[in-house]
Amino acid sequence: MNYPLLENKLPESVKKVWKKSSLLTFLLFVLSGAIAYGIFTYFSMMNSSLQFAATLYFSITLILFALNFFLISYRYNYFRYEISTKEIIFQKGFIFRSITYVPFSRIQHIETEQGPFLRQEGLMELIIHTAATNHHIAGLSIEEAQMIRQKLVVKVEESMEDGE
Repeated sequence: MNYPLLENKLPESVKKVWKKSSLLTFLLFVLSGAIAYGIFTYFSMMNSSLQFAATLYFSITLILFALNFFLISYRYNYFRYEISTKEIIFQKGFIFRSITYVPFSRIQHIETEQGPFLRQEGLMELIIHTAATNHHIAGLSIEEAQMIRQKLVVKVEESMEDGE
């Protein structure tokens, strides 16, 4: 079955943000594992089963990093969004794909965020809050994020006036 793709893709520069984030996460896991390994070694608590656990930990960390890092370009193709007349639609997932429809009448508030990696690339994250959960569109250009936010505010106000 051919899965339908939504219209709006994120900017290409979001891949750099995802790569930096993946690398930082990997380094933090390796550093925490190395510290734990060093503590066990320093206090002479390292035995063969802990040695095996440490090897397993570092192996799994490396495999997960490699999978995440090298599938970024593939994953990028499946993170999309669209604004229709009644709702905002989110598409995500590259193995298990999903499309989420959020009616404007369910939106409680909208915010923008910008961490250091997004700021470096001139990007912003749009977060749409509903009573049940939050929906994120990370990696929009600053202008596009502000424009979408303003458009959604207008649509939410219109849906409130209509009494939906």
